Amino acid sequence: MVEFIYQFSKPLKILVLLTLLFALSSLKWKNITHRFLLVILLVCFFMELTNSILLFYSKSIVLESTIGAILHHGLWLWLLARNAVFQKTAFLLLYAFLLFAIASLLFIDGTQKFNYYTFVVGAFLYIIIFIYESSYRLRKESFDFFLSNTYILLTAPVLFFFGLSFMFGFNSKNVTSFLLFGHIKLYTFITYFVNIVYYSLINIYIYREKKLKYGE
Repeated sequence: MVEFIYQFSKPLKILVLLTLLFALSSLKWKNITHRFLLVILLVCFFMELTNSILLFYSKSIVLESTIGAILHHGLWLWLLARNAVFQKTAFLLLYAFLLFAIASLLFIDGTQKFNYYTFVVGAFLYIIIFIYESSYRLRKESFDFFLSNTYILLTAPVLFFFGLSFMFGFNSKNVTSFLLFGHIKLYTFITYFVNIVYYSLINIYIYREKKLKYGE
């Protein structure tokens, strides 16, 4: 039990839990964007919880991590597509990602190793759509969009996707285990950095939504 508590008491896991609790107390289930963000945070929380349980019993977290990544990426792509100018194209790319992810899980990478390419493909689809959408709005001088709370939310996973895709794209233990300084690995540094930015932006979005709610 001590080992399990240790596994779930790491800073990033606590950050996930606190963000989820803040979201549950501040957002509205009736609001579809809020609902999808809450589901994303629930997925993140249960991934962390399941990882801790599996590691406690010395079990593999590969399949759970792959399924979690598919759900996580798919939900973010759905949120982005729903708020995109070119919704049909964005949703088609979402469906293409889901088909690729299922094919990879069943026929390519399988269930015995983490599906790195599924993570990378989903991440870069999000980044490409996000950049194109931002560029288009900038050309149209839609400056209100860049100042909106929605834009903060959609920006939240960009660095997370880019940073971890950079690591996973090499699919090499030599890269992930590279020591930056002392005993801190490159993978650990990037993971902490991108997650702190990720959850910080989500918390800013939640805080601003909460202010709007009480300002009504």
